[in-house]
Amino acid sequence: MEHFIEGVHNYCDRWCERCVFTDRCRVFYMEEKDRKISAHDPKWETSLEPITKTLEEAKIMLEKMANEKGIDLAETDQEFEKERADKKSRVENHPLMKKSMDYLELSGEWLEKGQVKDNTDKIFQEVNLGIKSMQEGEREILLLRDSLEVIRWYQPFIAAKCHRALLGKEDEYNKHFAEEERDYNGSAKIARIAIERSMRAWASLLGFFEEEESAIFRILASLQQAQQVLERAFPNMDHFIRPGFDE
Repeated sequence: MEHFIEGVHNYCDRWCERCVFTDRCRVFYMEEKDRKISAHDPKWETSLEPITKTLEEAKIMLEKMANEKGIDLAETDQEFEKERADKKSRVENHPLMKKSMDYLELSGEWLEKGQVKDNTDKIFQEVNLGIKSMQEGEREILLLRDSLEVIRWYQPFIAAKCHRALLGKEDEYNKHFAEEERDYNGSAKIARIAIERSMRAWASLLGFFEEEESAIFRILASLQQAQQVLERAFPNMDHFIRPGFDE
């Protein structure tokens, strides 16, 4: 168990299939055990056991965090509830959340249009007609599919991580640490990485969808705006060292 990198799962993109640290990630290890059980027990995924296990783990983590912050989970504090509601409101109305949600909406609308299938069919047709070689067609299909995988993976991830970063910045708990060690900078850092990877993926689509150039440029602009607001809100995120990834 000592080979695990402590906290590596907190600042990753959760894309385990593409991660080089799965063998050193405690969360992946625990989830892998569940997958192995599921493979031998078809009823595992539909039973309450995995849910119960997850809830128990979440309860332990919550109690630990509450103890660290001196919070009595059994006590209802109206002032605390009001403060929490105010924090939630500030986060949800922050320009960063608005920009990241703009991207989520714009990208979602474009992906639902169905041009991807039409373009894929066009590539196959050009190969069949001899306009493109089989190798050229395969390369284009692979590039198209990879770009879309990246876009779809990070599409909801960006807003989620921006939300986590903003919520963390509102938390008094982080102020006990030096700025470069504050958790919210780690969340902001992986959010920016997701934005940059998404921008590269969208840019690669420009060669496939010339008639959609204006729409794709609007999507790229929304990502760039989100990145600019993110960098202004978290100017010290580059100083945060993500366990494993930045060491």
